[in-house]
Amino acid sequence: LMCLSTIVLFAAMLVPSSAFALQNSSRKIRVKPSELASKIGSAVKWESDFASAMAKSKETGKPIFWYVPTLRGTFMDRKSEIDRYMMAGPFSWPNVYTAINERYVPIKLAPTRKQQREFDLVPYKFIEPGFVILNPDGTEKFKIDRLTTLHVEWFRKLLNHHVKRDAPNVIPKIGPESFESGNHEAFIKRVTKGSTDGLTKSLRDDVMLGMALFRQGRHESAKKIWKATSQKYPDQPLAWKAAAESEGFGPFVRGFEVHQTLADPIFKFENMKGSAAPKGSYTEKQLWKRGVDFLLGMQNQDGGFTDSDYDYGGTDSLPNVYVAVTSIGGMAMIRALERDDLAAAKRERLLKAIKQAVLYVSNDEHINKADRDEILWAYAYRLRFLTRAKKHIDSIKIVGAAMDHYIKTAVTALESVQGRRGGWYHEYNNPFVTSTALMALFEAQNSGGAAVDSQKVEKGVASLSSERYANGAFPYSSPRGESNNSTKEASENKVAASAGRMPLCELGLWYWGKSSEESLANSIQKSFEGQSNLDKALKYDDHTSTLSYGGFFFWYDMRARSEAISKIKNDELRKKLADQQKAIILDLPEIDGCFVDSHELGRVYGTAMALLSLANCK
Repeated sequence: LMCLSTIVLFAAMLVPSSAFALQNSSRKIRVKPSELASKIGSAVKWESDFASAMAKSKETGKPIFWYVPTLRGTFMDRKSEIDRYMMAGPFSWPNVYTAINERYVPIKLAPTRKQQREFDLVPYKFIEPGFVILNPDGTEKFKIDRLTTLHVEWFRKLLNHHVKRDAPNVIPKIGPESFESGNHEAFIKRVTKGSTDGLTKSLRDDVMLGMALFRQGRHESAKKIWKATSQKYPDQPLAWKAAAESEGFGPFVRGFEVHQTLADPIFKFENMKGSAAPKGSYTEKQLWKRGVDFLLGMQNQDGGFTDSDYDYGGTDSLPNVYVAVTSIGGMAMIRALERDDLAAAKRERLLKAIKQAVLYVSNDEHINKADRDEILWAYAYRLRFLTRAKKHIDSIKIVGAAMDHYIKTAVTALESVQGRRGGWYHEYNNPFVTSTALMALFEAQNSGGAAVDSQKVEKGVASLSSERYANGAFPYSSPRGESNNSTKEASENKVAASAGRMPLCELGLWYWGKSSEESLANSIQKSFEGQSNLDKALKYDDHTSTLSYGGFFFWYDMRARSEAISKIKNDELRKKLADQQKAIILDLPEIDGCFVDSHELGRVYGTAMALLSLANCK
């Protein structure tokens, strides 16, 4: 039996991850780059060790460009993936690697413990990826980390800013506007005119052609172009990038590399916080426009958003993550549709995108029902999205009976995964997923016109109530035995550990009439007091402390807090809390006006959650 299981396991490792779509496995099957894709970033002439780099820097007078891919003691899970974004991103574009090779002495190396202390390269203070520029004498000239939005022109100008030189930009624009919002179809027709194999006359245009196709939602066509390009120019660095993009782990297909025009303050390089935009770079209206443009450009032709790598529940859980993220993206697009400043042309595109998302999440072929890790998110967010989309069925041209069927199916599915004690689970039983389920069921009943099982609701509310501490805190995971802490005074640490999730858990009780406005307001206040713990975890993709915070909780908690604020009936208090929340959100966009928290969840998730949070602060 042991021999047989070994053979089966080995065979399983040789097949695509899609083959495990109907299993409940915790195994993580991650991409192994091809020979060509493995060359990404090697156009930079990296020195082999620090001593050699220092010697060359002193000899030439050039500063050292020290790329720091990771740290000792880091909270990052996906170190390889993050490094590949950099290698296939800025380090693969000719204008960047040429500038580095000509003006710096480059080295790619994780710091030693001594260097971590000397240059303050420690967890929390430095979040990979980032880089340090050192003077020839070894002293620090500049340092930047948290690079989660990769814009080639921004990167190039930042490098030139520190050597007081400039070079022409070699990134072409598509159409009369910037790349992300330009006329992609006109560009495609122009560069492929007279083509017999679908490619253009230049490597650079081939890469951009794939990008234009991708932004149209034609993801598979884009990957075919990139693959053909990499085979046509196997010795060119930009072709190695094309190979990485075709294999699905490049920064562009994952949404981390962008090319549109940036706000002027971003190129002044003052008060920098990684790839976050300087305060005041974008208005709320601009954030909505840029965020929606990004979402529309990342949606596949079948309606899904599939950029997330969140595989804590195993690779087999990814289909359910895609359905959850697509539902969240759909809810954000609905809120954009309801804005007064929406342009007519954008409205038509949004309506089509929302319909496609509805059809995607309602198709059970996109869900792995056997998964027991992320299934809750697929069911709960799908239900909330469909309930909200029902208000627009005439505009999105979906028959009412069909929508009612989708919602009824979603209700039944969500109710079916309730635990025997009344709670719901995500990888493990916990109060915040129970509350998420209860909120979805409430919305389905009161806005979607669906019938929900009152007994299941009562059991869920009872479970959530029993896990609530006397001071309003909630445990991170549900107790295995009978819940016993509702009458016990929790410690301050219990409040700190659950502060971010307190509004969410309280909302689940509030919706079903088991909480008061006073308790809801208290949870919001405690959440604000715990903001520093959320901020500390931002941009990490794993848990960062014993308080159980992680980057993936950032927008999850921020959106829930925003929703809780919107339910406060006292006008003066609600406005005060909403203004406080909005001020935090407006300080968080990336250089392109989008948002992110965890690399694994992706920028579609972060941007959609941020827009939903802003909408709740209206």
